Amino acid sequence: MRAHKFPQAAIVLLLLSAVSITLWALLTPSAATGFLQVTFLDVSQGDSAWLKTPDGRDILIDGGKESEGPGLVSYLQSHGVTDIEVLVLTHPHADHVGGLVTVLENMDVDEAFTNCQSYDSATYQEFQELLLDKGIPTTCVRDGDDFTWGGVSAAAVNPPEPLTSDANNDSVVLRISYGTIDFLLTGDIESQAEAQILGRGRIIEAEILKVAHHGSGSSSTALFLAQVDPEIAVISVGISNPYGHPDPETLARLRDAGATIYRTDRHGTIVVTTDGTAYSVQPETSYLYLPFVMKGWPSTPTPRTTLPGSRWHLWAPYPTRVVAWLRVSGAAP
Repeated sequence: MRAHKFPQAAIVLLLLSAVSITLWALLTPSAATGFLQVTFLDVSQGDSAWLKTPDGRDILIDGGKESEGPGLVSYLQSHGVTDIEVLVLTHPHADHVGGLVTVLENMDVDEAFTNCQSYDSATYQEFQELLLDKGIPTTCVRDGDDFTWGGVSAAAVNPPEPLTSDANNDSVVLRISYGTIDFLLTGDIESQAEAQILGRGRIIEAEILKVAHHGSGSSSTALFLAQVDPEIAVISVGISNPYGHPDPETLARLRDAGATIYRTDRHGTIVVTTDGTAYSVQPETSYLYLPFVMKGWPSTPTPRTTLPGSRWHLWAPYPTRVVAWLRVSGAAP
């Protein structure tokens, strides 16, 4: 019988797919007790992040534009969310508040956090009226405020008191911590607010950074990134948006800071799961690389290994920090 030869590339891809599925099943916990799951939702040119805390609370930060509202509600409900314990609006711009109007119209919300800024827009007014009509308690967040949600702590590092009157720079900025893993969620702050946060001496170090203002060139200064020292940078941005986001210079600064970049316009919705000592990153779209990053999992990092006769290789280059990577070379985000 004549033997059939399979192309080496096909064999490699099959092996990588099998390894990816197996390791992901073993190493990525679901949003169960003991894990914090942070989902950066693909809401086009806008921001929205959903936190599922270890004790099952649902926290929603921003909601994208009003047109994204129905899809946002559908996504949450399809993932078992029946009500929102804490709803956070970072600032009143339409690409952050719009979808929250639909959330308030269709879901129960226990309490709301905003910067309580005065801002003239019909969408923001509708949002405020819904909070009043539904009797939802509202907290005006300021720098120095601290909150705890089921073992997860949140420290506000912005806005200051009094507000600056600039909507972007008055964004609520939260440093979310669970165990040794930290997230910095920056709203739409720009370089002025970043400098003020640094000047106030706030702790902003974080493994995972939600990049400010959709990757705008007016945000994410080198000094700010040096203090954050992110390993993962998530940019919430729309495909072919008219603003040129993310700015190429901002992308360069993020790479210079040592961050691996994930973008909702390329990777779709991005889920980060942590047990407080390790974390995994799962993008909706993986672009032919094994889509996870592990930090602190109890395993021995392996040296860079090239698959025989192939240009593909697997690597785990951070043995001193117990950070493991598994990715197909040449297919970085």
